[in-house]
Amino acid sequence: MSSAVPPLELDAGFVVATGIECSAPMIGGGIRQDELRKTGHWERYAEDLALVASFGIRYLRYGVPFHVVARGDEAGGFDWDWTDRAMESLRAHGIEPILDLLHFGLPDDLAGVGDPRLVPRYERYAAAVAERYPWVRYYTPVNEPFVTAWFSAKEGFWNERRRDDGSFVAALDNVLQCAVRGMELISERRPDAIFIQSDACDLYTAADAAAEEHARFLTERSWVGYDLTYGRDPTPLVLDWLRANGMTARRLDWFAAHGGSERCIIGHDYYRGNERVVDDAGRLRRAGSRRRGFRALALDFFARYELPLMLSETNIAGTHAPGWLAEVWNDAIDLAERGLPIRGFCWYGFVDHVDWDSALTRDRGTVNTCGLVGLDRRPHRVGDVYRRLAEQALHGHFPRLGRRGRSHPVDVLG
Repeated sequence: MSSAVPPLELDAGFVVATGIECSAPMIGGGIRQDELRKTGHWERYAEDLALVASFGIRYLRYGVPFHVVARGDEAGGFDWDWTDRAMESLRAHGIEPILDLLHFGLPDDLAGVGDPRLVPRYERYAAAVAERYPWVRYYTPVNEPFVTAWFSAKEGFWNERRRDDGSFVAALDNVLQCAVRGMELISERRPDAIFIQSDACDLYTAADAAAEEHARFLTERSWVGYDLTYGRDPTPLVLDWLRANGMTARRLDWFAAHGGSERCIIGHDYYRGNERVVDDAGRLRRAGSRRRGFRALALDFFARYELPLMLSETNIAGTHAPGWLAEVWNDAIDLAERGLPIRGFCWYGFVDHVDWDSALTRDRGTVNTCGLVGLDRRPHRVGDVYRRLAEQALHGHFPRLGRRGRSHPVDVLG
């Protein structure tokens, strides 16, 4: 098999990637939901990375554990022991990491995403990562900033576990400042760095006419992480909401001045649950038969942002996985065929997850069979299909998939 690393550029390339699930938020009772440890990757990183390479996968979303590397106090040093070993294993197996620097988890002494100490702590850490691993080119400075703030400070699931809009906006301000400063600091050290800023690819549809304005607000609010990171104005509805909940004109001006989309690929994390229907009472349900699908949402996002894009995260558990892969993979290929600058596809993650059925709010050890391989590292059926896609992609072939995940011999990108 070819060991070549395909291009991932702003104007070229379509890569078949995966990721190692690395979420690590704190939940009630002071429990750290560390997926690197719960999935066994902490101990089995060398085995896992060899297995990733054996699939023909050359790009891997990979998290530096912020809560471990920067666990000292503000004046403390960094603990590189595990990360150095894992990063060296990545290089040895010819894998290009797309480094996640903050993936839901914070050092123990930070009170939450809205803690004012987060940004300076993150800045020192992000600069240190870029200096220590100068060979890394691809970064996600903050994974899913909107979701990070939402689950921590509005839904009350993680970290500070707050449930009010003021806390939510404070968390958004902090985590988006980290995303912007991460790009600035990394660019100073690696001027050709490429940033894949992933977040939820959401859409809210009104159940009836009375809910239309609320549905529009929820959809537009879901864009705010991209808007502020990229130095763009949120919509008037969202600006009013930000101001009403504590974001000052000075802070909005800071994002306008410092945000930017240079060398950025917009990352879409798309699942069945990303499309929802809302009624006039604010009740939400999954879109079901009203779901428009990834292709339609990606076209909407491209019309707004006009940036290269990537399906940066998707999965589904169990026997539905091959069919779901076929749907979203074929959507991605259709986008490429239409001439959109889609730069890749990522099934996330490589290994089954643990406790994501509860959004990590319960520490039960429940295995979620959404990976390409199980916790025993044996491939699921979707893993066998994905291996074939990755192997063919190394040779420039990108077949469509049938409904059950079987490939069709039509090569639309080769």
